[in-house]
Amino acid sequence: MNKLTILYLFGLLSTSLLAQERTKSKGAETITIDELRDHIYYLASDELEGRLPGTPGFTKSLEYVVTQFRQAGLSTIYKTNDSKISFHQDIMLNKYSPGPDNRITIIKDKIERTFIFEENFLNVYGMGPFETDEISGELAFVGAGIREPDYGIDDYKNIDVKRKWAVVIAPLEELPITIKKKLPLDILQKYQNSLRDKRKIIEQNAKDAGAIGIISISSNYRFNSMKRSATAYHDLYALPVVSQISYDITLPFIYIDSSMVDYLFKGEKYNPIRDKESYTTFMLRNSELKLRKEYNQSTIHTANVVALIEGSDPILRNEFITLGAHIDHLGIQQSEVMNGADDNASGSAGVLEIAEALAKSQLKRSVICILYTGEELGLLGSYYFIENSPVLLKNIIVNINLDMIGRSKTEAVGLAPVGASMITPKLKELILKVSNKTQNILLDWAYADTTSTIFSRSDDYSFHVKKIPTVWFFDGFYPDYHTPADDPEKIDYEFLQKDCQLVYEIILELANGDISFNN
Repeated sequence: MNKLTILYLFGLLSTSLLAQERTKSKGAETITIDELRDHIYYLASDELEGRLPGTPGFTKSLEYVVTQFRQAGLSTIYKTNDSKISFHQDIMLNKYSPGPDNRITIIKDKIERTFIFEENFLNVYGMGPFETDEISGELAFVGAGIREPDYGIDDYKNIDVKRKWAVVIAPLEELPITIKKKLPLDILQKYQNSLRDKRKIIEQNAKDAGAIGIISISSNYRFNSMKRSATAYHDLYALPVVSQISYDITLPFIYIDSSMVDYLFKGEKYNPIRDKESYTTFMLRNSELKLRKEYNQSTIHTANVVALIEGSDPILRNEFITLGAHIDHLGIQQSEVMNGADDNASGSAGVLEIAEALAKSQLKRSVICILYTGEELGLLGSYYFIENSPVLLKNIIVNINLDMIGRSKTEAVGLAPVGASMITPKLKELILKVSNKTQNILLDWAYADTTSTIFSRSDDYSFHVKKIPTVWFFDGFYPDYHTPADDPEKIDYEFLQKDCQLVYEIILELANGDISFNN
């Protein structure tokens, strides 16, 4: 092929791409890099103190987004307890702060030894019912804690754990090859899901067998990496009365370090850290473990911000698309502000910019825009919204969740639409249609599919459990995730702009198209 031919073909390709670019709606062009940058630099500034619910910094973030919604012309929709209309959906949370009297005492061969909270043992998701101060019992090693009798694996079959501690291999550790070979892929995925989901399954198995709690053992590397999470979740939060969507604190679930493992398994024929390939279940010899718990309870007030863009069609305006992102983050840890620029100032800025563009557009259906509180505390804000929705849930046709959409150099290649086909394949088909039309940004469906098990880690899950079609737009994990290094200067603002423009186009199609997600 000669040089002139190459230049001619390049010209045709450029013309074609420009034509495709022109398929973007005018409203998408109003989503600008400068405005996205301004939002993120404020929301992820030290002034906002990491946006932990209940802090002055978080209150400032709510004031900011309410001002932005009001200036963009969005309407209030939520009724307060005194029947006023407000942008705020007020929420009260119970906060449980560990006191100084948390400790574990192990009695082995009549010798007592005490271990220190958050040095030797961690409680990433809680230490059991808060009303119980002390739990004591013997210990039974139950391997990985799996109960799949249909496939020849039941770690509780030949051992009695009633009123005893179930000692298990940590959910973060790799399962032995012998187990992996026995379980089909769909069953195996349950035990290789997100840490939260694996914990739920292992806890339920132990609870069904009558255990009083779970002692989880892992390598030093795993334990030390979890200390950061333990710091982030030092305090625990819960919605009063309402059961939790993310976790229920029903059994103590304790992670222990290698010094405790060595002490517990001293004199035993098997050590779960040293002996990796296979295991047998057994009672730990002459051993008792006492957990002493102390939590101080307080109440904090927080809120979601909820705003409405009302559709123009007299019938379709009663159908709703929800566009949401969590605005909270992890506050201040070890004197460092966890600014959370990508997690999730990027998603919050996206909601603000997309909402402003939608408010200027002609929409037949209505759009509810939400900035959630308490996602980092266990999806509390989105769960509260879905349980106290200002509209009938059956009238919410689809939910779009933006959580971490500002980084382009991550595990994902482009933007991952996580969970788009979990409820119905029609949502994925619509996203593909709009994406192919605009040619705006690469969608990483392979990453979205391979990480589909993480969909329960963000606010889309609150809608999923109510069978509402939902998609979480996500840029993938990276080393700065949940560290003080997640700062505004690391955002790829051109990438973020394209993300938001695509989501705007998708919502435009959802709001005006002839669609039905009923199967």
